[in-house]
Amino acid sequence: MKVAFQMDANINFETDTTFLLIKEAQRRGHEIFIYTPNDLALKLNKPIAMAHRISIDDCSFTAKESVTINLNEVDIIFIRQDPPFDMRYITTTYILEKTGALVINNPTEIRNCPEKLITSLFPELIPPTLITENISMIRDFHRDYKDIILKPLYSYGGNDVIRIQDKSSIQVVVELMVAKYECPIIAQAFCKNIDKDKRILLLDGSPIGAMKRVPQVSGEIRTNVRLGASFEPIEMDDRDNEICSKIGPELEKRGLTFVGIDIMDGFLLEINTTSPTGVVYVNKLYKKSLEIDLWDAFEAKVQLS
Repeated sequence: MKVAFQMDANINFETDTTFLLIKEAQRRGHEIFIYTPNDLALKLNKPIAMAHRISIDDCSFTAKESVTINLNEVDIIFIRQDPPFDMRYITTTYILEKTGALVINNPTEIRNCPEKLITSLFPELIPPTLITENISMIRDFHRDYKDIILKPLYSYGGNDVIRIQDKSSIQVVVELMVAKYECPIIAQAFCKNIDKDKRILLLDGSPIGAMKRVPQVSGEIRTNVRLGASFEPIEMDDRDNEICSKIGPELEKRGLTFVGIDIMDGFLLEINTTSPTGVVYVNKLYKKSLEIDLWDAFEAKVQLS
């Protein structure tokens, strides 16, 4: 098969799920192309990309040639660039809707389901939440819950996640965050048991791996591995399984084939639809090769289409 990866220019070859997916694609004998979002185009209503045909070893890409590819002639396209989920990101989803290839994940549903907004489909699973840029509303929310988190609606990786306990800091934090991101922000009641943070990976709506994330700095509220958190094995409990069973059918229906969800203290915080990661860590913890299971599922979808 021909497979294309729409991805960032720089990745970490040791920890990035994208590299693991590419490596498994090569092992299966697929023809692999990579390109960055700025090399994507819609020409005469056809989606194309200026791409590199590549091969890989354990820690690098080798570009065989540069070529313009018609994305209608590709079997699978992976959307693997990181947010921010801005107009540039959204525009790529419009272009990828024009292709007949299997796109992982479905570009229409990536656009319709930003990671911190899709959780609103399941209000019974999430902490008390407010999405706005109105400072008065955020003040009222803080008055009700006393201890809250403010974070950008469309960023990622723990960027600008701020805990607010003193109401006097609300004005300046909200003004700076809205000015920086030019959109509403999300406020949530603070989940106090940070030690109960989990990343769970789902394939076709069903869990395939889970890990616990632990901040390495005392007092740090962010559990993102990219910020230095460590990862540990974890057993899924009844609440985790309840969350997965409730969101799984909706994810599968929308073509959100491979996602990662964040659960803290029994609450669903995010559903990572854009470029889910964590496969490398789960593999290390449990001596698995999840990329094989993922590719088995992807190939089966192409054969059925």
